[in-house]
Amino acid sequence: MQKAAVIILSFLSSFLSSRAQVPKEKTLLWEVSGKGITKPSYLFGTIHLMCSDELKMPNLVKEKFNTANELYLEIDMDDPNMMQEMMAGMQMKDSSTLEKLMGNKFENVNTIFKNSTGMPLKMLNTAKPMLVMSMIYPFLLGCTPVSWESVFQTMAKEKSIEIKGLEKLQDQIEVFDKIPYKVQSDMLVKTLSNIDSAKIQFHEMLDVYKKKDINQLNVLTTKEEDFGKYTDILLSNRNHNWIPVIGEEAKKRPTFFAFGAGHLGGETGVINLLRKAGFTVKPVFYE
Repeated sequence: MQKAAVIILSFLSSFLSSRAQVPKEKTLLWEVSGKGITKPSYLFGTIHLMCSDELKMPNLVKEKFNTANELYLEIDMDDPNMMQEMMAGMQMKDSSTLEKLMGNKFENVNTIFKNSTGMPLKMLNTAKPMLVMSMIYPFLLGCTPVSWESVFQTMAKEKSIEIKGLEKLQDQIEVFDKIPYKVQSDMLVKTLSNIDSAKIQFHEMLDVYKKKDINQLNVLTTKEEDFGKYTDILLSNRNHNWIPVIGEEAKKRPTFFAFGAGHLGGETGVINLLRKAGFTVKPVFYE
């Protein structure tokens, strides 16, 4: 590139063009059209856990949902084998245990975990640490949580439309085998050892979500001190895999796609990738 100015200019042009497509609008609802789509489909950014009194379905989101003939979530939550597959996939694949990974920190962490969840950590000794971490979210929230996914699932059943998944549950579970168990364990120890700070950070993320700031959510995810270096595994690679699915399904029928809002924003977010693939993706604003 240093020897050819034309290549440099071409690269810069491509880079700036890519940057220009990154969404800046603050909304969780986006319309997908163009490139052979006859009726628009919609993307909606979810957060997987919220207190029930905070999860309110906006009228416009419901209206756009009712135009769809199909619902796509990250995984098919209607799959009768999902729970069985989840239980089978929870275990670490080698001889690792939380006790071995945490060493002399285990007993203290076990006490905090039990106080937070009511369950001894020793009962989950061979479980993948990131999956164990998800069990403390109700404590961080301070309520019995509900999810956007379960709400959309209920709405789909009421409409008698099919529910599908952008990826298989096994795909999600395998993500947690690609991040070293020691890294996951250290993050779990750090979170539980600083549970009050974790609660504050969790609610800060919720506040950003409530403001519909998808790019700030993306920043919070990618800049996270411990897992930021695994952004490709956690987000980018999955986003790229979803684009052909979203594009093909949107061409076949109007579809409502609901997945974690952290997947929407940024240069490798779903919105930008769909735009780069030739689709028109427009913000839909609502109160």
